[in-house]
Amino acid sequence: MRERPRKRIGHCFAAAGLFLLTLVSEMAQAAKVETVTFQTNIIPKTHEQPVKLIAKLYLPDKQSGPLSAVIISPSSGGIREEREVYYAEELVKAGIAALVIDSFSSRGLAKSTHDQSLLSPWQSSNDAVAGLRWLIADGRFKADRIGVMGVSKGGLVAMYSALEIRRRWMRMTDVAFAAHIPIVPECIHVNRTLRTTGAPMFFMLAELDHSTLPGPCVEYAGKLREAGNARIEVKVYKGAHHAWEKLGPKPIFDPTQQNRTSCARFFVEDDGSFTGADGTRIPAFGMHEWQMKNCIRLGTYCCGGTPELKRQATNDLIAFLKRYGF
Repeated sequence: MRERPRKRIGHCFAAAGLFLLTLVSEMAQAAKVETVTFQTNIIPKTHEQPVKLIAKLYLPDKQSGPLSAVIISPSSGGIREEREVYYAEELVKAGIAALVIDSFSSRGLAKSTHDQSLLSPWQSSNDAVAGLRWLIADGRFKADRIGVMGVSKGGLVAMYSALEIRRRWMRMTDVAFAAHIPIVPECIHVNRTLRTTGAPMFFMLAELDHSTLPGPCVEYAGKLREAGNARIEVKVYKGAHHAWEKLGPKPIFDPTQQNRTSCARFFVEDDGSFTGADGTRIPAFGMHEWQMKNCIRLGTYCCGGTPELKRQATNDLIAFLKRYGF
């Protein structure tokens, strides 16, 4: 008879503990979301037109003093709950603001997985530069602690924006990102000039990527180190596929999605033109058309991530940022 009350009390404490854990979790997830707009970064004497960008700003519910922030550039699939929104919410839990730029809907688009010419990395990169300037001008954020990240096409933005030559192309030498996190980017176009700002970079790659092979990125990261940036980190996630943020029992095959893994690697010259290993020359902004004629094929696998993989990758991302004062 005496054991029963103690058992009930134990259950009560367990229930209370579960309630407190749930409450703490809900409090950690609390975030404010603002819709903001600003003009993209326009470079004189280019064919780009002014675009009013739409972005979502994710903020911790309670803020004391200026915040670190990370700009999230979208993948070819557009803004997705399981990917861009997920990362924004995870950053907020860690006390870091997130600016998710919708480069697609701002231009009346949904995605570019089946036609990569709809939105170029050049356009997305200039969107990110505009977002950086917008955050710097807002007193709520630390101007020297604004990073950039993205998956696939967004990963190119995170990667390219560290290169000094591309920063000159985008007229952004007066500002710089404090950290770069390219997740499964495509590394077949290697700039001839590889000097970076020196800001830390974290390449997050998928071992079984069928869309953007990890090998060229591992090699590229090594070249960036050789060019003077000692703060380059690389992690290849075992068993992971492209876009592992979308969970599922197995990878998904899309027979109509564009795949450039058969395309040869090219050097990107300082004037923006391309040079192949065999001497093939392609003018600036002419690469997609050349690849459509010569090497792009249809069909690729993605997704099929596990909760464990997604959690580990997220923890690695946050830990990387925290190491550098975010």
